[in-house]
Amino acid sequence: MVKHIVMWQVAEHEVHGTKEEVMHKIKEQLEGLKGQIEGLLEIEVGLNFNASPAAYDVVLYSEFVDASALDYYQAHEKHLAVANQLVRQVATSRAVVDYTI
Repeated sequence: MVKHIVMWQVAEHEVHGTKEEVMHKIKEQLEGLKGQIEGLLEIEVGLNFNASPAAYDVVLYSEFVDASALDYYQAHEKHLAVANQLVRQVATSRAVVDYTI
């Protein structure tokens, strides 16, 4: 099994809305991928409430059958639609960790 964790800092966007609206859109759209992509076992998006300037705004926690399933997810058109049409437009910083268990 592979776990894929991503954290973003985001900014408000003239099309996507306030920072809070952006955060909720990311959560809704990424969690909407559950059951849509083969090999994706679990997906959860958390929204930060910590006011620290060191904190990230949004975290993605996901589990995959194996590394090939993660690769498939990352290239899947439904994932790319969320990434390209929303996340990459609003993210100001990104951190990622992938590991096997």
